[in-house]
Amino acid sequence: MWSCSRCSVVIYNTFTLIIGCFVALVCLYEMVYQLDEQVHMETIPIEAYKITQFIMAGILVLAAIIGCAGAFSGSKKVLVVHVALLVLLIVAHVGRMALYNEYKRMDAIEKRVMDTWNIQLSHGYVFGTIQYRYQCCGVQDFMDYNKLNITVPESCYPNFNNGYPYPEGCMTAVKHGQLNVYRYDMLIHCGLIGYEIVGIILAQTLSGKLTTSTRRYAY
Repeated sequence: MWSCSRCSVVIYNTFTLIIGCFVALVCLYEMVYQLDEQVHMETIPIEAYKITQFIMAGILVLAAIIGCAGAFSGSKKVLVVHVALLVLLIVAHVGRMALYNEYKRMDAIEKRVMDTWNIQLSHGYVFGTIQYRYQCCGVQDFMDYNKLNITVPESCYPNFNNGYPYPEGCMTAVKHGQLNVYRYDMLIHCGLIGYEIVGIILAQTLSGKLTTSTRRYAY
């Protein structure tokens, strides 16, 4: 007969599996998107933290599967592995939060934008994808193209129509957009720590009840 704690563990890990798969797909989409930009000489290689997030999402999915297996089988050893993976994830979240530094992040983004700009100029490309995505033009503004005697590209105009180009430069737009993502990322790490602690408590509660049941049957 299934206890309330066992059902709770299964429900928790079902939600965890959904969350983990969703995060993994988002990370994969971002990496594929950036690889596509790299192929077209519009950006530089994928940042390490995106790969790290994808790995963490994979561990979360694995922890969910093992957690469900432990609940269905009633195995304390499997639940121990499940808890160990959740603890590993919490340590990883804390590590990411310990490295949180908006100033360093802004410096990295600035370097990334300039490197992308220089790569594009050396290959005869323009800021196409970035300008369309962030609704910006040039590094500082559209005058960057005029200074280089380059025609302002269509991606600088709303809906690729003629008229006035986006007034904001891509340096400012990308910094603003990426800083918001960076802050949300830290909030998500905090939320996941709390969520994973709940998972550990549920698994430990079930493990304790399984131990009690084993002793009862022993008598």
